[in-house]
Amino acid sequence: MRIAQTTVVGYVLAVFLLFMSFSWQPFDFWILFPVSLSILTIYAWLTTKMDISIPTTGGIILGVGSGIGLYVLFACGKWFIEVSGLPLMEQLQSLYTLVQPTTSFHYVWLFLIIIPGEEWFWRGFLVKRLLVKNTPLKAALIGTGLYALAHVFAGSILLFLAALIAGFVWACIYVKTRNLWVAILSHLVFDLFLLLLFPLL
Repeated sequence: MRIAQTTVVGYVLAVFLLFMSFSWQPFDFWILFPVSLSILTIYAWLTTKMDISIPTTGGIILGVGSGIGLYVLFACGKWFIEVSGLPLMEQLQSLYTLVQPTTSFHYVWLFLIIIPGEEWFWRGFLVKRLLVKNTPLKAALIGTGLYALAHVFAGSILLFLAALIAGFVWACIYVKTRNLWVAILSHLVFDLFLLLLFPLL
């Protein structure tokens, strides 16, 4: 299968799996989403050589710093929603209720399957393929747009915006370092603060 065809098939598969996980939900979210990311990770591994290497000290600082920075940005966004009176707090609560881990197994799925799987597929597979015929910035922008668009099926403007902002940061990290471990580290630190250490709700 040619690169373009493999990319399109992968993206369509990702959109379907996200739709099933967030909207259709024939099973529990915490079953569907880890399984979906497992499928996408396998697809990415089978079709694309991953850019993985031990991060440099600079890469570790970039990963940890960007993850914390994203958390602070999202915390400021939540504060803005509160003080501005925008009718989004109920949507934020609903989103948190869906994605907030509630058992030890959920945290295992989150940190060992979901987070690495998202980076493996969206950056290691999709953005890498976009880099073949695009500049790094253009590949990051297109990859981010496709990543955010796939989250439209969640029915949450906040999740769409979150995917747009965080996805752009992680895409830029990947195209700058060409090392998935740095993007994964950033994503891990962000979710560690957002969902475990200092939840916004």
